[in-house]
Amino acid sequence: MTFFSTLSCRLRRPVFLWALTALIAELAVERFGNEPHPWPLYLTLLPILPMLFFVAALFRAVQRMDEMHRQICLQAAYAAFLLTLVATLMFAGLDRAHIYVAHWDDVGTTMIFLWGCSYVFFSWRYR
Repeated sequence: MTFFSTLSCRLRRPVFLWALTALIAELAVERFGNEPHPWPLYLTLLPILPMLFFVAALFRAVQRMDEMHRQICLQAAYAAFLLTLVATLMFAGLDRAHIYVAHWDDVGTTMIFLWGCSYVFFSWRYR
């Protein structure tokens, strides 16, 4: 398989498609939800639905993986957990010192970024 055929196959997986749908919905709510006439509350909750489908698709994808890929996911989740713990403690220390007050979406964004980086690292390591 060539690089582009592998990439196009991966981009059509339900995990990626639901993640992309959730990202687009979140960006739309962030962009248009703060207009002079804000959206009703139920429309601001719209990104939750594709996020739940993303979690379900991710769960199904991990269940179908072989042992090697499961090990990579487990190590990536463990590393992301530890790095998120360090980031949370760092945010708490900065808040206590009155330097920076982190919001919960900062921690969540950091956590997802760290998981993605650790997954790429462990995937590359087992190549």
